[in-house]
Amino acid sequence: MIWWLKVRLTPTVLAAALAGYTLLLLTVRDGEVILPAISVNAGNTVPLAFFLPLIVAGPLAHCLDSRQPYAELTGIRRTAWLDTLLAAASMAAVLAATGLVGLVTEAEATLQAGRNTLFLTGLMLIARAVLGRAGIVVPLGWVFAVILLGRRTSSSFYSWAVTALPPGTGHATATAALSIAAGLAATYITARRLP
Repeated sequence: MIWWLKVRLTPTVLAAALAGYTLLLLTVRDGEVILPAISVNAGNTVPLAFFLPLIVAGPLAHCLDSRQPYAELTGIRRTAWLDTLLAAASMAAVLAATGLVGLVTEAEATLQAGRNTLFLTGLMLIARAVLGRAGIVVPLGWVFAVILLGRRTSSSFYSWAVTALPPGTGHATATAALSIAAGLAATYITARRLP
């Protein structure tokens, strides 16, 4: 087990990513930045917490791609279960950090960041199963698609832009849950495949 954790860079890369996510979530709170958009002329304010899920999704993909493929294929260790468990434990840590920071700061953006991390990480895991290592660009592409094209007006978003919708939006929460569930299933199915 210790060997697998070291190969997957869990004590270094993933732990640092989760700590960085928590610290930045505590720091940025409800801070916003104005970015250009194609769908509206003005008023495209984007919460800084909108970018925080990428701090977790990218390092998790790197950790899952850090492997010794031939040793894992010929070994008896259940790496498919371990990789799936690593992704699920990471999301549990994100939810715990989000809940804790949300209690301390009472910032709405923290809950939105937690939901978005589940959604974008699930999207990344699904894309990794199909595209391999190139799947990491899918969450980044989604973030910028929502920023550039997701606004209906300066104060409302299209329903497909689930990462920009308020935390209490039912279909956005359901989509995030489905995304992470499908991503975990895809991780389990493709974990032993060579990169």
